[in-house]
Formats: sequence, structure tokens, C-alpha cells
Amino acid sequence: MAETRTQIRIDATKGLINRAKAVAYGRGQSLTELVLLALAKVGDKELAKLVDEDLKKRPSRGRPEK
Repeated sequence: MAETRTQIRIDATKGLINRAKAVAYGRGQSLTELVLLALAKVGDKELAKLVDEDLKKRPSRGRPEK
């Protein structure tokens, strides 16, 4: 059975969100990937491991190849 995915919300100004999206895009990442990688850097080993596993399971961005 597939693990269910949920969403998180961040309460921030539109300018901050837009800048974060621009930074993520410039790094070839989605905003979600940028936030998850930032969470992995807080120093908690278990959290870093979970983020790494989650990023490996995520489908790649863009259209799936046929």
C-alpha cells in the first residue's frame, strides 16, 4: 500500500514565496524540494534521513516519458 502524502502550508508574504520559488527554479528544484532540503539541514539525523528517502521516492518534475 502506498504511503499517503499530505501538504504543509507556510504563512509568508507573497514576495517571500515568489523569491523562494525563483531561488528554487534557479537551482533546478521545486519549491517543495528546496524546503525539504532546508529541513534536512537543521541537524536532526532522523529528519535528514526521512527527507532523503522522500526525495528519492518523489516523481521527477515535468512530463513523464512515454
